[in-house]
Amino acid sequence: MDCLCAIGNGVVGKIAEYTVEPFGRLVGRQVGYLIHYNKNLQTLMTQVKNLSVARDRVKQQVDEADRRGEKIHKDVQKWLEEVAQIMKDTEEFLKGKCQATGEPNEVLKDEGQANEEPNEVLKDERQGKLKRLHQFCPNPRLRYQLSRKSTKLVEAVDELYKRKDFSSVSYSVRPQEVCVISDEDYEAFDSRISTLNKIMDELRSSSADMILVYGIGGVGKTTLVEEVLRQVKKDLFDDAVMVRDVKIPNLEPIQKEIAEKLGLGVLSDETIAGRANKICERIKDKKTLVILDDVWEAIDLKTLGLPHIPTCKILLTSRTRKVLTSGKIKQREFQLSILGQDETWLLFEKKAGDVTKDPAIKSLATQVALRCGGLPVLVITVARALESSSLPMWEDALRCLVSFDEKEDLTKKAYSGLEWSYTRLNEQLKPLFLLCGTTIQGNSISLTNLLKYSMGLGFFKDLTVEAARNALYTQVDKLKSSCLLLDGDDNTCVRMHDLVHDVAISGLHLRIHTSS
Repeated sequence: MDCLCAIGNGVVGKIAEYTVEPFGRLVGRQVGYLIHYNKNLQTLMTQVKNLSVARDRVKQQVDEADRRGEKIHKDVQKWLEEVAQIMKDTEEFLKGKCQATGEPNEVLKDEGQANEEPNEVLKDERQGKLKRLHQFCPNPRLRYQLSRKSTKLVEAVDELYKRKDFSSVSYSVRPQEVCVISDEDYEAFDSRISTLNKIMDELRSSSADMILVYGIGGVGKTTLVEEVLRQVKKDLFDDAVMVRDVKIPNLEPIQKEIAEKLGLGVLSDETIAGRANKICERIKDKKTLVILDDVWEAIDLKTLGLPHIPTCKILLTSRTRKVLTSGKIKQREFQLSILGQDETWLLFEKKAGDVTKDPAIKSLATQVALRCGGLPVLVITVARALESSSLPMWEDALRCLVSFDEKEDLTKKAYSGLEWSYTRLNEQLKPLFLLCGTTIQGNSISLTNLLKYSMGLGFFKDLTVEAARNALYTQVDKLKSSCLLLDGDDNTCVRMHDLVHDVAISGLHLRIHTSS
């Protein structure tokens, strides 16, 4: 009998352990919602305020990253979205609570005042209102529901607050290097293909760390290295960037452009040495090609952030061989010569169009093409200027163009030809062309700035901004068709060949001199 009693007591004890105690805890928690009504609401308000401060700090970091052009991490975006939702849920809960209890909604401050510190009088008054509001809820059922809901919100707010610290809210994105020419646009002449293949062979081998392409202005150096850039992006290098119009080397803007195109951001707050270290760290473990176009003077590559390391190759273009360094770096050079007569005619015929097939014009066209001296920039510009022109215009062109003599400087002759192309522009395009020449910074100008300057100078009188923009874009397209303007790195800007730029500057000086 004693044995049976002992067994019975044990069973009853276990039943009590698994039923009465959990039930007691459950009842205690439910009763606690009633007892701790005011405390739960106060905890919710405190936690929401803390979360609001944390959210504002993260949003400030996100805004700064946006201004730097960086991408925001997805977990940061998700956290901000969840915080916004919990803030909305809390505000709706408090509004509903005030409606149910008949009290005004004075608990949750306006978001715009979240960071303002109230004075002591207002603080005491607010606390008094809060206390009265918390005590006002005679309905036990409503008191229970509101307290339980506030507890659930506290748990959600607390969970978000614990995730407020991020090692980083953003990351740099390497902008895609834009090739101005495409595979179809490249003029595949034998003289250019031969040089292109030699450059590609050097880039694939380890025989040279620096390659120079040099030749007279307008001979096609930039076009050639743009094609190199397009080809190496397929599989030869991990990173390939191009900085145009280097000329007299100002290290800071060159560094910033290289850094941005490598995905480091512009590094505006860094010193030259600081940027150089970051660029060097970025390229040392990846195969990298850096193209510096139109260099006029020797550049200290080490100071720039491009020391002699096996993973990095440098490709330069210049009008002279003097830009090569005298150090131990392995160097190769290729001279890009003018086009031969056959290549000159093929290019001229292609750009001038079907008008060159007219028997009455073909002989004149051949002579005009030869007077372009084999310089692609001049061949293309003159051909485009004569596209669809009548016989008298061709005769006038042949008369006006200065004959190219091998003893005379090709660059001076190129200026004469480009100046003639300028005279062929209509009276609307001439001032815009000169404006482009005076406002281009480096090698490009934004269309937005060009519109501002044009309207300020009265180019588009009595037109709305939208109508003026359309007129500007139409005229810019005409200048592009004449090859006096070039496409920019994107559709927001335009470029100008340096020889054409010189002609624009000289044309402006002539206008000023004539008008005075």
